[in-house]
This record gives sequence, structure tokens and C-alpha cells, in this order.
Amino acid sequence: MKTFDGSEKRYGEKHILLVLDANEYIFGLSELKDTSAKLLDVLPFVEGLKVVVPSTVLDEATRNLRYIHSILVTKFNDLVYGYEKFSVVSDERLPLLLVEEYQRLGLSSEADARIGAFAEWVKADFLVSENQHFLKELKTPAYQVIDAAEALRRIEAS
Repeated sequence: MKTFDGSEKRYGEKHILLVLDANEYIFGLSELKDTSAKLLDVLPFVEGLKVVVPSTVLDEATRNLRYIHSILVTKFNDLVYGYEKFSVVSDERLPLLLVEEYQRLGLSSEADARIGAFAEWVKADFLVSENQHFLKELKTPAYQVIDAAEALRRIEAS
């Protein structure tokens, strides 16, 4: 059984917690990026891993996948609702001050700031994204920002 090589921050919990940016689902399900597609294929089977899907990501991925092809929305729903590893969590109660803090940290779009703040709010260990704003500009001690290729390396190293 595969595992994920990384740190666990939640005292007493056994799982590594990931938040995936909407682009991982869009690139992976539409097969626009091989590493994102492979990551989505293996995530449901990685031992010791949980994936939290913020409602902002759910909405953005659904909207963009629908533009590509409606079958991709079905695949997305099958993934996030069909495996125990995935949990959809409303970010409606996300503290505005935390979102504003992530805007000050360099995430100028409100959607990016909400996703960055959400990852801290749920105490994620990793935010997985192909977004250069996250990968190059976001500096936070709250979690690590990695891309799909790095996530796959950590899974394969375990």
C-alpha cells in the first residue's frame, strides 16, 4: 500500500491532510497535465492520506470542467464523493481576517487567498497546486506548497 512522505501537524491524528487547488482537478481530469492526472489516479489509494476539498474549489472546478465537457463534472463528483479519502468542506465560515492575511502574503485574487487561507484553517500539511502564485509567491509556515510532481515523488518515496 502506498503512503505519503510528509509531516503530520494535527496532534494525535494519523493522516496527512492535503488541499488540492482547482487546477489539479481540472488539469488531471481533462488530462491536460500528466502529473495531475496520475496524482488523481493514485490519491484514493494512498494510505494515511486525507484530501479536503473547499467549497470554493468544488465550485471553480465544476464550473471549469463543465466548459470542457460535462462528463468531466461526473468524473469529478465520482472522485470527491466516491472515496472516503475526500471530504468536501464548506469554506463559508472561513474567517475574513485570515483571507485578508493571505492577500497580504501575495495572493491578490480573492479565490487564491480563500484557498490559501482555507489550507491553514483546516490545518493542512500540504497545498497541492500548479498555480505559480502559490508555488513561487506564497511563503507561509502554516503548510508546504507543492505541485503534483512533488506530491507524486513523495508518494513514490514512501
